[in-house]
Amino acid sequence: MGAAQQTTLRSSVEFEGVGLHSGKHCHIAIHPARQDYGLMFRRVDIAADTSSVVDHRCIEARPDNVVRSDHGTTLANTYGVSVETVEHLLAAFALMQIDNARIDVTGPELPILDGSAVHFVQALSSTGMTTHSAPRKIHKIHEAIRVEHGDRSIEILPADRFSIDIEIDFEDCLIGRQTLSLSLEDPLEVERLAKSRTFCRLNEIDALREAGLGRGGSLENSIVVNGGELLNEERLRDPQEFVLHKALDLIGDLYLLGGPIIGAVQANKPGHELNRRAALAIAEQTQVLDVDNQSAPTAALA
Repeated sequence: MGAAQQTTLRSSVEFEGVGLHSGKHCHIAIHPARQDYGLMFRRVDIAADTSSVVDHRCIEARPDNVVRSDHGTTLANTYGVSVETVEHLLAAFALMQIDNARIDVTGPELPILDGSAVHFVQALSSTGMTTHSAPRKIHKIHEAIRVEHGDRSIEILPADRFSIDIEIDFEDCLIGRQTLSLSLEDPLEVERLAKSRTFCRLNEIDALREAGLGRGGSLENSIVVNGGELLNEERLRDPQEFVLHKALDLIGDLYLLGGPIIGAVQANKPGHELNRRAALAIAEQTQVLDVDNQSAPTAALA
């Protein structure tokens, strides 16, 4: 299960680059935070309201703050302040078992970097962690949870540790059908997950851009498949890179719960919206989620 106490990163780290969907230059600075702070995004490119003790720019990472889950996860607070494409950084926090951090964001979304979580994981690993005295917020599954939409589903079963069994099926192209079973207790599996990149099919790109999405996408930050052909100069990093990335997204979206899950996750064709619904169902069963979200929390560091 990993660490029993909450953790934060030892020192701040920064990243910058293009946003996958906005196409705009984005910058983030990830800072240590006190225990029980959670994972908090703060839009520092928006002017602060100095007349209020509440920082309306803060957006807590929690499943009921998800306002959009179309090809990515977007969070917003009750003031309408939002941040897009948070799932890869949240996955990195999950893989590195980091519970508390403040993420200052300049721009509408997080930089996509190379389309994976590997640079986040490497930086967090390099800076190291500080352990708090408070226990981690564990979400232990006591009864089976299932969410589904058509032939797609996520089921979480009681177990004595966290595991994922996942299946994807893109029969019309190179991706095909892939299945994967993994545990985050294996460092080699963590490395495989972190390195896996986001992907799309060539025939989806025009529709994505017409919907205002994918404007920062390129062959440097996304795997693009055209039928049976891989268009990227860089080959696949892993024979199962496609299903690995779907697992990475799922792990990131479930980490909106603010702590690890003890249970066996079985996912068939998951996506961000189904992931969000699974996180909400887990929160309801484990009764850890604070439902009082009428105002954005103040930002306090350790």
